[in-house]
Amino acid sequence: MFTGLIPMLICSDVQESIKFYNDAFGLEVASRMDDVGKSGWAMLQKDGIKLMLASPHYFPDMPKVQDRYYQAQYYFYCDDLDALHKRVSGAGFEPTGIVEQPYGMREFEMPDRDGHLLIFGQDMGKG
Repeated sequence: MFTGLIPMLICSDVQESIKFYNDAFGLEVASRMDDVGKSGWAMLQKDGIKLMLASPHYFPDMPKVQDRYYQAQYYFYCDDLDALHKRVSGAGFEPTGIVEQPYGMREFEMPDRDGHLLIFGQDMGKG
């Protein structure tokens, strides 16, 4: 069912955060979109780990909790998004509908009981 998990950190300035993670830890940019949101989006990687950085305005309706943006989002890669959505809904939870994103992913979201935002995605080219 799951094929990976990548933390997504919400950054006030993605470009500065890229520099920080590169200078401090040697993480390299694997993918980036500098023209989305206020300061872009990037995926960094090194030695088998991956980390996403996103501008608060990368998401059209970025939710706030206690007047703050979520500090991290957890992005789960899946191989059968429809089955997972059905399972979550069938268990009595209320995820968003499945949305086809312009960056090639099908996704749905839901908060956990503590307010952490969970995003589940499947590559549109793989299923």
